[in-house]
Amino acid sequence: MEHTALTELLISLGVPESVVKEVPKLPGTVTGLLIYGSRSRGDAVASSDLDLLALVPVQLPSVNIGAVSVSFYTVAQLATGISSLFGAHLKRDGKILRDDDGTLAASLERMGQVDTARLFERARVMSELFTTPDIDLPKYLPGLLREVRYLLRSCLYAQAIAKGSPCFSVREIAIRHGDPDLARLLASRHDDESRLTDYSACQSRLRGLIGDFPASRHGSLEATVVNEWGAGSDLLSMAFMALGSSGGGSDYAEVEKILL
Repeated sequence: MEHTALTELLISLGVPESVVKEVPKLPGTVTGLLIYGSRSRGDAVASSDLDLLALVPVQLPSVNIGAVSVSFYTVAQLATGISSLFGAHLKRDGKILRDDDGTLAASLERMGQVDTARLFERARVMSELFTTPDIDLPKYLPGLLREVRYLLRSCLYAQAIAKGSPCFSVREIAIRHGDPDLARLLASRHDDESRLTDYSACQSRLRGLIGDFPASRHGSLEATVVNEWGAGSDLLSMAFMALGSSGGGSDYAEVEKILL
C-alpha cells in the first residue's frame, strides 16, 4: 500500500489529519497492516494515539512519532500472542487495513482465549522487579513506572475478561471502577516527567489486584538481567524494558515474544 493510499484510508476511518501526517513511510517488506486501540474501536478522544501493527519478515524496532506508534511483528512473534491478553486485544478491536496473503487474518483467528488466572500469577511473579526501590528508583523510575503501568493495565483488562465483560479502554475501565485518575495513570502516552507519586499510585492499585509483591530474588534490576541472562524468562524481558534497553515506546514489540 502506497503511503498516500494509507493516509487517505486512515482519514476515511476518522483519524485526524494532524495525526495522520505523523505516520511514517512503512518499509516495502510490510505484508500486513492493522489498526488497533481507541482509533480502531471508535472511542478515541483528541489526545488519543494511533496504534498500528505491521507484519514483516524480519523483526524491526518500533517507531514512535508524536501520537503515532508502529509496532513491527514477524509471523513467529505474533504467534506468541496466542492466548495472550494482547492477542485478545488485537482480535477484538483490531481492523485489518492490508493483508497481502491472508497471513494476518489467519494469525488473529488463532489468538484464542485468555487464561486470566495464569496472567495474574505471571504478573505477580514479574512484580518482584518493584521490590528494590532504594537501589533502582534513583536511576530507573521512568522504566519502572512504564512497567507498573503495563502490569496494572493488563491486570485490569484481565479482570474485565474474567468477569465476562471484556474491555481494552482505560477510560472505560476508569469509569467501571469509579476511579477517574486511572485514565490518566494508565494512558499510553505521557508528556510530563515520571513522578514517584504516579508510581506509588499504580503500585497500590496493582497490589489490590494481585496481592503483595514477592521479594526480589536478585537484589536489583541490573542483577536480574545478569542472573537471568540466557534464561529467556519473562523477568529478563521485563527487566530489560525497565532499564530502557528495549521497549522505549511499547509494552509489547521490543522483546522476542508477547509477554501478557
